[in-house]
Amino acid sequence: MVNVAEIADVLSAHPGVNRAEVAVVRHDGRDVTVAAVELTEYLSGPVLRNHVHQQLGEDCGLNGVLVVDQVPMADGAVDAGQLAAAVADGRCTLFEDPRDDVERRVAAIWSAQMDVRPVGATDDFLELGGDSLSALGIIAALEAEFDRPLDVYEFMSASSVRRLAEMLR
Repeated sequence: MVNVAEIADVLSAHPGVNRAEVAVVRHDGRDVTVAAVELTEYLSGPVLRNHVHQQLGEDCGLNGVLVVDQVPMADGAVDAGQLAAAVADGRCTLFEDPRDDVERRVAAIWSAQMDVRPVGATDDFLELGGDSLSALGIIAALEAEFDRPLDVYEFMSASSVRRLAEMLR
């Protein structure tokens, strides 16, 4: 695992990021690494998280990225309490590995069709950069993999690997 300064440096070097600060916060009894970023153009948290994973490796330790208008600061450092609150209330989705075979198969299809690695169980299709063309490719691959028809409405309503896997079980 790399340190928070290295993660902040990689995020800050991204052309769409104006400023990035990283902190380790407690969530559900464990330490998670979360970045707060100010943007110069629209990017989603999962896209930036995956950028860091590509640059530093999937084991770099970054769990989530919170997009903010202004990085919350306290005493000259990023306000870890505000980052922890954003995680707790769902404003910052943390990466979660797929927890069973169905979720792994769905995540693998998303990854292959959208050329995004890694895809987490709670990642949102649109936040990963999904569009109508990739949706149709994913739907076709899921129908073939699970031998079950799936319409666009069902797919878009599910929006995450985990919810889609629940529908396919």
